[in-house]
Amino acid sequence: MKKALVTFVKAPVPGTVKTRLQADLPQDDVVEIYKSFVRVVTSSYSRMRGIERFLACAPSINDPFLIEVAEKSSMKTFNQRGADLGQKLNNAFKDLFKKGYSEVVIIGSDSPTIPNDYIKKAFRQLEKSDIVLGPCCDGGLYLVGASGKFSAAIFQKIPWDTSDVLNLTMVNLFRLKKNFFLLPFWYDVDNISDLRFLKLHLKYLKKELPK
Repeated sequence: MKKALVTFVKAPVPGTVKTRLQADLPQDDVVEIYKSFVRVVTSSYSRMRGIERFLACAPSINDPFLIEVAEKSSMKTFNQRGADLGQKLNNAFKDLFKKGYSEVVIIGSDSPTIPNDYIKKAFRQLEKSDIVLGPCCDGGLYLVGASGKFSAAIFQKIPWDTSDVLNLTMVNLFRLKKNFFLLPFWYDVDNISDLRFLKLHLKYLKKELPK
């Protein structure tokens, strides 16, 4: 069985990444924070065996920083396609299933401290579940995994970047009678309060984000 782990990322262009942090921090600082998130997420899972890793890039794979990250972590790259996150997720799943992958897990870079065990558990659960969701404490998602029984209708009428993402995704899954599994709740970093918590959590873990 071919397994794929995909990390959705953006080119680190000022004003386009971690936009909610810009209310409290200079744009250049926000960009550096975002880049550190991307580095830690892609390096954290680089030693997982039996899983092919991809970097899904926006707006394109030609950004120098994303090229550097992909090369350093030996990741294949492709462009995100779609008008919103739902379409981009749908296209990524569809394209990878067409290439023969039977289990696909997609994460972002907003949750730089996701335990590796959660990723491994997602793949284990896909052996018996159609869908795996990683629920965020704020009502969003830090992970979406799918087996070959994926349906684009799962992400219909989802108001992305709101606290309703998890609830409405689950409503769709029940309506479609999909067998799904919820991972433990985790947190992502969207605003200054989240960033402060991240720093305290890293201090507790005795870890630092890479520069």
